[in-house]
Amino acid sequence: MPAQYPPVASRFRSLINAGKFIKNPFPILDKAVSKLGTTYGFYMGGVQKAVLTIDPKVARYILQKHHRAYEKSKIVTEILSKYLGNGLLTNTGDQWLRQRRLIQPGFHRKRIESLIGLMKAEVDAGMINWANKSSGGEMIDAYKEMNMLTFRIIAKALFSDSIQENQLTQLSELISTIQAYIIKEVRQPHKRWWFKLSGIMAKHIALAKGTNELIRDIIRKRRASTTMPDDLLTMLLESTYEDTGLSMEEDQLIDECLILFVAGHETSANALSWMIYLLGSHPDEYTKLQNAQGEAQAALVRNVIEESLRLYPPAWVTDRISLEEDHVLDYTLPKGTTWIIYIRGMHRNPAYWDKPDEFIPDRWNDPQLNKEAYMAFGAGPRLCIGEHFAMMEMQLILTTIVNTWNIKLISKDVVEKPLVTLRPGGEIWVLIEPKK
Repeated sequence: MPAQYPPVASRFRSLINAGKFIKNPFPILDKAVSKLGTTYGFYMGGVQKAVLTIDPKVARYILQKHHRAYEKSKIVTEILSKYLGNGLLTNTGDQWLRQRRLIQPGFHRKRIESLIGLMKAEVDAGMINWANKSSGGEMIDAYKEMNMLTFRIIAKALFSDSIQENQLTQLSELISTIQAYIIKEVRQPHKRWWFKLSGIMAKHIALAKGTNELIRDIIRKRRASTTMPDDLLTMLLESTYEDTGLSMEEDQLIDECLILFVAGHETSANALSWMIYLLGSHPDEYTKLQNAQGEAQAALVRNVIEESLRLYPPAWVTDRISLEEDHVLDYTLPKGTTWIIYIRGMHRNPAYWDKPDEFIPDRWNDPQLNKEAYMAFGAGPRLCIGEHFAMMEMQLILTTIVNTWNIKLISKDVVEKPLVTLRPGGEIWVLIEPKK
């Protein structure tokens, strides 16, 4: 059957907009949705043809109902994996399923709850640091603070005390540098020849090997140790495959640790930063949180988290490539079609949400809310494995901040910076003082 594509955005216009697209694709994507509809074709970087959708039914068909006919595209399986390895985020097919089954028990809700003491110790240490800054009248950058705090939490959850301060700093710097480059390679396919020829690609591959060797050193020291702390690394070391009874090989173990590091702190740091920004912009909502107690406060905190993730989803986009010809909506699309599922666009579309650009945490009290159009953690079998970890972490941190501090937002206009995840585009300066 001949291919029948949805409306296609101008290839010439895509090429013209390539520079703007790299800096911030949202205005371009949102304009195309309003003009061409919730599912349309376009050319990534003016080169590679793809189909974008914000339709939740189409997204769930691809990610969930018909997921066996789709896998992650080369953007993830080839580009990201060059730098982040073949862990759960970048793996696909039978190998991904085998790894998911191996690792899933370690992220069961009850298993994650055993890490709450470790999380709380890091949060308390962070609040002591805030107290020192508050006493001097010093402003804090919420993004920087949340980035450091969540990085330390995932480091402790993974490695307990096996990772040293200098290693933490080195790992954080390496990951940030690599991520900043990855987004260029993803969004500028027409320049990949130059990245390769100029040595820029090789330079960042070498940096990625540096992260691998750092994690390898931690793993080997743990294996040589006589004590095995109750952390995620121990869980990974002790896990065995059902079919062979063997544990992961060292290189695979390194890849899984690196992916957990990247996904486990970056997404939560971004989400918490946006929460502080939104609550600072809506002091009435912050006061409501402060005045509530017990389960009532816990419910309000969950609403704030869900609403923040709706407005600023850290995983703002995902993709799939079709393994066979498929009929989606009124279109027949060939094998090899790249699908871009634009989650942020879905989360802010008025067809699915009332007043979509407004921060309204109470909307989550409505039992009729259309949660089909909410995919902050993805959908289907590849739903984020760290969802329980992230929710527990964010609830703990936000509740602690609300019950400890009054905050005043100084940075009024913070823009979005969509990289691999959706970061704030600058500092989020706030003044803090102890809650009276």
